[in-house]
Amino acid sequence: MKEIVYKLPQEFLAKLKKIYPARFSNIANTFINKKGHTFRINYLKTNLVNLRKALVLEKVKFQEIPFPKGAFLLKTPLREFQKKDVYQEGLIYVQNIASMLPVICLSPEKGEKVLDLCAAPGSKTTQIASLAPEAEIIAIEKNRPRYYKLLANLKIQGVDFVKVMLLDSIWVRKKFPEYFDKILADVPCSSEGRFWINDPRSFKYWKQKKVKEMVHTQKKLLHSAFFALKEKGVLIYSTCTFSPEENEGVVDWFVNRFKEKLEILPLDIPLKNVEDGLVRWKDKKFSSALRLTKRIIPNDVVSGFFIAKIRKVSY
Repeated sequence: MKEIVYKLPQEFLAKLKKIYPARFSNIANTFINKKGHTFRINYLKTNLVNLRKALVLEKVKFQEIPFPKGAFLLKTPLREFQKKDVYQEGLIYVQNIASMLPVICLSPEKGEKVLDLCAAPGSKTTQIASLAPEAEIIAIEKNRPRYYKLLANLKIQGVDFVKVMLLDSIWVRKKFPEYFDKILADVPCSSEGRFWINDPRSFKYWKQKKVKEMVHTQKKLLHSAFFALKEKGVLIYSTCTFSPEENEGVVDWFVNRFKEKLEILPLDIPLKNVEDGLVRWKDKKFSSALRLTKRIIPNDVVSGFFIAKIRKVSY
């Protein structure tokens, strides 16, 4: 492991080593360099054939990625890419591959009622809209500046059919009781997967206390989401962090809180850098079903992520 990595909080590094003892050095080194940029197609404005032609015509250097379909690795500098028509006109959306996966796992479909629980800045809302324009989509954000950022991104992407609400998501249980077929809960977290050594602002805030605060918020959001989800409805819970307390620990709490009313579903993510969720952390033992959750292991391009798929069996 490179010496510069020790600029990160020591308590965080010690924790990361316990989570990934065999992979620790490789994962720690991914915090040194800025991730490569990836982007995805916006199906509302183009198709893959025409997008490929437009990228070539505008002399954008790219590599198409096998999974998820419609995703690309950008080889042209980002600032140069942002001047291109494909970017300016919203034919694509710059987004990390890991961030695309929760919506792929949610698999929104025509006619469904879909909620993006913590929607800003809109990367996943616009992805849901791109994949399922004939679904009823509601996006909720409680932070006013982020809410306006969400509206701006929806506009650029040509999304004018999503209902956007400035609302604290803990109130969805009362506003939309048993309403949604599918809910995306990409929740606020300690954002450990976004640490970058050259930007101290990305990690200086980190303390174990912050992790505990996030767990409290995450549990409140999931508790509310349960009552907004229809019977047989599906919820995707995701974070961009490594801490088991925020990942497997929260999902284990959620499933135990509602007992036989919820079940964890398997996830199929055909990428090499994916591991099963943990079933134990320190002295805490989780349900064996937590193996069905997935941890996305960071590399030079992909950020660290956690994803769980949960079905509401009964009310």
